[in-house]
Amino acid sequence: MKDFQMDHASENDLLAKKEALIREIRLSTDIFKAMADPVRQDILMMFMVAKRMNVAEVVEQSPLSRPAISHHLKILKQAGLLSSTKEKTEVFYTLSMGDSVIKQLKKIVQVAEELMDDPAKTLE
Repeated sequence: MKDFQMDHASENDLLAKKEALIREIRLSTDIFKAMADPVRQDILMMFMVAKRMNVAEVVEQSPLSRPAISHHLKILKQAGLLSSTKEKTEVFYTLSMGDSVIKQLKKIVQVAEELMDDPAKTLE
């Protein structure tokens, strides 16, 4: 009876870890969606070199139209990967994979590692 209780408790713990991983991944959906698009990946790489650009500067380095670039910048900003500041009539964007984005991605890795290292996984 005691072994059954331990197995059941281990299974419950494993299930809780699986649910935690799913929860963390779902919290990061905007980040993953923003980073999944090759155009946005290219834009992020531009910011790793230039650090600070306005829409026109991004358009100069891309085959896309200004409205298309603005759309991609908006998605990256909403995901927390870029931030913007307005100076007179220009909006400048900077890479801002700050604490919140990095912490969220680290949390996913941490929860996934806990799940992978769980001894109850062998009971499945």
